[in-house]
Amino acid sequence: MKTLKLLFASAAVIMLAASCLNDDPYNAYFVFRKPAQAVNTVYANNVIDSVVLFSYGNWYVVPGEGQKDWCTLDQSQGNAEVIYSIPVRFQQNTTGDSRSMRYTFYDLNHPDEAHSTILYWQYATRGDGTLGSAADVKTITGSDGSRFEFVYDSQHRPTSLSVSKNDMILYVLSLRFNDADSTLTVNNGISTLSSKYGNDYQPNLLVGESDTIGYYSQYYNGYLQASANYAFNIEHHSYGKPTKRYAMKLGGQSLLPDSLHNADSLRIATDHMIESLKLTYSTADNRRQSVDVNQLIFGTEECDPYQLLSLFRFARNTSIISKAMNDGNGYIVEPELNNDGSVHTITVKKSSGGTVLPDIPLTYTFEY
Repeated sequence: MKTLKLLFASAAVIMLAASCLNDDPYNAYFVFRKPAQAVNTVYANNVIDSVVLFSYGNWYVVPGEGQKDWCTLDQSQGNAEVIYSIPVRFQQNTTGDSRSMRYTFYDLNHPDEAHSTILYWQYATRGDGTLGSAADVKTITGSDGSRFEFVYDSQHRPTSLSVSKNDMILYVLSLRFNDADSTLTVNNGISTLSSKYGNDYQPNLLVGESDTIGYYSQYYNGYLQASANYAFNIEHHSYGKPTKRYAMKLGGQSLLPDSLHNADSLRIATDHMIESLKLTYSTADNRRQSVDVNQLIFGTEECDPYQLLSLFRFARNTSIISKAMNDGNGYIVEPELNNDGSVHTITVKKSSGGTVLPDIPLTYTFEY
């Protein structure tokens, strides 16, 4: 008589088979400590994970049909009663589409009775919301004398940003992604902020000794919390200073990876600036370059460097804004694209009563 059981205990997935047949008893099972579930999602710029497993019997693994080059296991067979930690390696996804890969682990002597399958699903987008094929911006030069300089690592994560205007430094950010403990550290020249991250490499809340920057909820009637896919804020809190808020209304759009979402409206409140704007979008895709170009609409001084670097993915609208208006006043945005869809230039013009930009158009030129 043979029995087969699938057990879930804590973070482990166990497959067990037992038999008493012709005096040939056996036990066969797999215990997966990692991954903890059968279906596992990774981003376009993830490059490594691991499978941690124990098998009662000798085992082997069979990859599924389809493309096998982008996801590979470092080991395809093993011995009984040994704990294995096997690297899983991913190629970065530059195809523009999501993709999947399946691996089935079999007990060598009893493959029909003991086997377990895990699947990896790789998004088309990186953790910051850009497409896996998006070009890394090296510099942005503004017609107002401004200059933005960027450095990225091999996984397209920003490691530094410096912004100057007429040779005067406005701000400098230095970023360190420590994959050993999944901690992002950001030094802005005044304070150091940090946050844990998942496989999207995104902080939820950057926290320093006197500063916090991150997501905050909006509330209906002051007490009923709004779902993030309806409305949320990005807020900068600094001890002894007014809070800077970017309030976004989405109205129920999906915030899942690879989803398309554009905020219906944006309200900005700082110590010297209040803007409440209805947003209209062009057909230009804002995911084609490493930076969020929509952050340049209000000029160099008012650009939020953390959102410019897409450290808060949900605040990055999928499309490039064409108009940001309030009763006919506001800003008109005109992008010029490269052949790959990335931005070559973006020109911002003030429409009637926009309060931040000078009267003359402001043009930013991108280099990759």
